Amino acid sequence: MRKLVRIVSITIIAVIVACFGGCAQSPSQTSGVQRMYVFNCGESTVSDMSRWTPGVNIGKPGEFSANCYLIQHARGWLMFDSGINDNVATMPKGFQRGKDSPRYILRKPLRVQLSEIGVDPAQVTHVAFSHTHGDHVGNGNLFSKATLHIQQAEYDIAFGSAAVSKWNFEVTSYDKLRANPIVKLNGDHDVFGDGTVRLISTPGHTPGHQSLFVRLPQRGPVILTGDMVHLQDNWVNRRVPAFNFNREQSLQSMEKIAALMKATGAQLWINHDKTQSDQIPKAPAYLQ
Repeated sequence: MRKLVRIVSITIIAVIVACFGGCAQSPSQTSGVQRMYVFNCGESTVSDMSRWTPGVNIGKPGEFSANCYLIQHARGWLMFDSGINDNVATMPKGFQRGKDSPRYILRKPLRVQLSEIGVDPAQVTHVAFSHTHGDHVGNGNLFSKATLHIQQAEYDIAFGSAAVSKWNFEVTSYDKLRANPIVKLNGDHDVFGDGTVRLISTPGHTPGHQSLFVRLPQRGPVILTGDMVHLQDNWVNRRVPAFNFNREQSLQSMEKIAALMKATGAQLWINHDKTQSDQIPKAPAYLQ
């Protein structure tokens, strides 16, 4: 009897020890998406929200969130968007490119937030950006070891000769990615080949804008919008800012995402909607 008790005790201890190595992950998580981290990659303030909400909020100030997302999949890590440049964290008053531009504020650098969850940027195997505006590619150069997944239309303008003069892109934030392995896309793309992480072509804000569909193992599917739409109210009323590259494409992309939500039951996570963003747990917490 004592021998049996001893065997049971040893077994229990072995299970407890093993749990420190990964009991948070159930056997069903040995494939597909395992978890997703959401980082606060900055905020921005504007003096007149109507530039983003045509016809309403005229003369009213507003705030935007800017998130980054790190998805752990059984086959690697994907970083989606990289937020406002880490250097802004050293600027007490934030950074503003022009008097009508948003004022960027960054409380903690992305590199520091990654270190807090034990991830080195060199470990990230895949990187994708919704588009090439500065508050989405600000730390792109951190991921120079990853495979870059980018729409051909966005690649052409991001790495083309008019990236600065015409598109006003902050090329120095992502120029190291020129040497990365690159997958150039012309439409939707299944990153890991199992349907759990899919880039969805949603042009309109920029020529090669893309959103991300993620099937979380417990919470279920979510769609990360990038700037396909900026605010929940814009989504409901199908508002398109005048500065978008193409209004008709923007509206078509909204309808495409609406159809995807209906087909999959996915939640829509609007990157710049601060009210919604404040309700989403941030790293070092994670979502499953």
